Amino acid sequence: MPMYRELYNEHEKADVQFVGVDITGERYDFAVLHTSMFFGKVLIICMHTGRQALLEYHHLHDISNLSGMLKVDDEEDMEILAEYLREALKPFTPMPPAAAAGGHTASR
Repeated sequence: MPMYRELYNEHEKADVQFVGVDITGERYDFAVLHTSMFFGKVLIICMHTGRQALLEYHHLHDISNLSGMLKVDDEEDMEILAEYLREALKPFTPMPPAAAAGGHTASR
């Protein structure tokens, strides 16, 4: 019998947000999982590729890093998508005080 040590086994009702956008004929669809398990981060899952990333609000300002996380190669599409996600996730994602007030903070 294999030996293992269970680290956690939690059950929680999580909020799931589905967002989709068309940018110049390219479709982007994501499921966004809001839960207490990720220390304020959201789990975003691409519905086309299954690619997933844990994001904090400030990640939505780092286009090159976000592009790699979500596997979006077109830089202009990524900038538009990041702007869309900042607006779509705003009610749910904890933001630094300056971002909540409309300013931009440097990423950590």
